[in-house]
Amino acid sequence: AGGTTTVVQVGDQLDRGGNEVAVFYFLERMAKEAQKVGGAVYSLNGNHETLNVAARFRYATTDGALDFQRWCTLQKMGERMKQRCGQSVDGIKVPPLTSCPEGLNPVWCARYLALAPGGPMAKRFLAPQNVVMQVGSTVFAHGGILPQHVQYGLDRINNETSAWISGDQAQTPMQLAIGDASIPHHLIDSKSVVWRRDYSDSNPDQCKCDLLDQVLKSMPHDARRMVMGHTIQTQGINSACGGQALRVDVGMSKGCRDGTPEVLEIIKDKIISRLVELDGGVAERVPVHSEPQ
Repeated sequence: AGGTTTVVQVGDQLDRGGNEVAVFYFLERMAKEAQKVGGAVYSLNGNHETLNVAARFRYATTDGALDFQRWCTLQKMGERMKQRCGQSVDGIKVPPLTSCPEGLNPVWCARYLALAPGGPMAKRFLAPQNVVMQVGSTVFAHGGILPQHVQYGLDRINNETSAWISGDQAQTPMQLAIGDASIPHHLIDSKSVVWRRDYSDSNPDQCKCDLLDQVLKSMPHDARRMVMGHTIQTQGINSACGGQALRVDVGMSKGCRDGTPEVLEIIKDKIISRLVELDGGVAERVPVHSEPQ
């Protein structure tokens, strides 16, 4: 139904609730359907995706743990059915549930082995996702891009993150210790691209507009604005820094604030508005609220 529309989901597909496996498959199906008609759906990795790959489950819930256990059970069932029918089991990815690291609560075992570097769900869903990307003159990141990220190389950040999630580094999921230091530095240090809030603060005095302007001017391709999530905007999608910062995290998840669904709409790389869901699922197009500079 979206035609040639390009959709960018800016991360946080995991944590604070159940149905996470369904979210993965839903976004994957949407991307395939969009591609068939000339559109595109891209999902980014945010801090919650990288936390889970690193086996840091402090924001995961019991429902989330059960979600991955059910997924694993269904995968095993599919494997057995194929074997009984004399079919190849290629493509059936069942984490070896007896191989969880010592000290990990067994409730997280299926989640760990599915999402650890090289794990089946990590490789299928998370490894192909970028951390940062640009569509037209709009840059997308979960937290925010700093000058040192541009200098380091945004493609390099994406490639190194993908290699880590895929398990292409020396370590395998079974060898990776919980909280291991092999996590790429641009994902975990104080300047991390998935954790920054420099352009998201609702207090205009704390929003670093000069820094953002510097970053946009230093991008390898013409960049006029940055879209980011990570920091919940209780007033809904809004802009700051003269329209250079677009903050889109409305806390839609029931695990956050169960906020009203909103979508940022950019038409022909110029016309910017937000779509707000009304009663009955109808969307209303309204201007993007601007914070004072």
